[in-house]
Amino acid sequence: MAVVGVPPEPRRPEPPVQTYANHAHRPTVWNIVWLICFLAVVVSIWITVRDRTLASLLVLLIAIGLFGTVTLLRVFVLHVQDRVIRLEMRVRMTGLGLERELDQLEHRQLIALRFASDAEMASLARRAISEGLTSDQIKRAVVDWQGDFYRT
Repeated sequence: MAVVGVPPEPRRPEPPVQTYANHAHRPTVWNIVWLICFLAVVVSIWITVRDRTLASLLVLLIAIGLFGTVTLLRVFVLHVQDRVIRLEMRVRMTGLGLERELDQLEHRQLIALRFASDAEMASLARRAISEGLTSDQIKRAVVDWQGDFYRT
């Protein structure tokens, strides 16, 4: 029942359906920032070679530092994301009684299994262990795809 004078809550749009074909995450903004920093290093090297001044050397060092910082930020974000995924999978698999399988899966296999539904998790995990499936093979074998919309 709507209260008079109070606007209804806006409907949140449904997330798009995610499948193997469209699941790849391409962080465009990160790539653009990285490219800008890389170009800054290249231009700074060119200026430093041409001018050979203390100011140009300082700008080169700042550009290298910025490039390194942006690169390390991306690496650290991906490592934290992998740790969160491993924790999420540990909780899911423990809840499904798959502790033994959890210890036998490789890191990349475990990350690929996050797309599987709980109903197919056990059989797919056992198959990944026995057949040594790659992460791509695991993702292709998922029938009931569970989308991951929070990747960075």
